[in-house]
Amino acid sequence: MIIRRVDQEQTDRYPDCPRFPIASTDFGHKTVHVGDLSYLPGAGVPHHYHTGRSEESQIMLEGKLECWVDGKRTTVYPGDTVTAPPGIEHAFHNRTDKPARMITAFPTTLPETIHTDDPDLEDVDEHPAIIRAGTRTSGYAEGVEGVERVELSGDFSGAKTTYTYFVDIQPGAAMPVESNGAETVVFVVSGPVVSVSGDEFELGSADAVVVDPKESYGFANRGDAVARLVVIHPFINS
Repeated sequence: MIIRRVDQEQTDRYPDCPRFPIASTDFGHKTVHVGDLSYLPGAGVPHHYHTGRSEESQIMLEGKLECWVDGKRTTVYPGDTVTAPPGIEHAFHNRTDKPARMITAFPTTLPETIHTDDPDLEDVDEHPAIIRAGTRTSGYAEGVEGVERVELSGDFSGAKTTYTYFVDIQPGAAMPVESNGAETVVFVVSGPVVSVSGDEFELGSADAVVVDPKESYGFANRGDAVARLVVIHPFINS
């Protein structure tokens, strides 16, 4: 399923936090719940946690946010990712005069949110649940030139059922065609990119595709600037 940003409508989950849905039961998806969430200046998402399998990966794309996670307070920036396993309380606040933006991803279609009182917080610089921008960068795969994988959440961040990463594709390069046994979300942070598996189609910035289980996917960069994708799997890295 291709999701074009031009065809979408924003909804406010919280005041001044507009969200574009990318994957959910509303679209017929069975194992992923993904959105593109913005925080306008002064806005925030209140202290809360998720139940069941509702592990959340929060991937920063733009701006700066105050992050509360598990009783700690720090700041997150573009390229940082926060993993919040079920039961771990967390919140975000935009204390700046510029918008901030993140991708939120769950490996389940109906995440339950429980709001809680604000805690006493300890200020920290780092937290094991936060993977800082670019700290887990490697070649995408052996023999693949011009493509890097930047890991965001997985067993290394405390995740149990989610694996997310950026794919950075140099001009003229392509990620290999691949498939797996679960739904996969591919969101274009900066593009365009062109599908190299099955029917050819182009995805622009903020477009996405949700790939069905066992369906092949792969993308090439035919532009003149580096393209960046977010890939979200509802299973842990192996």
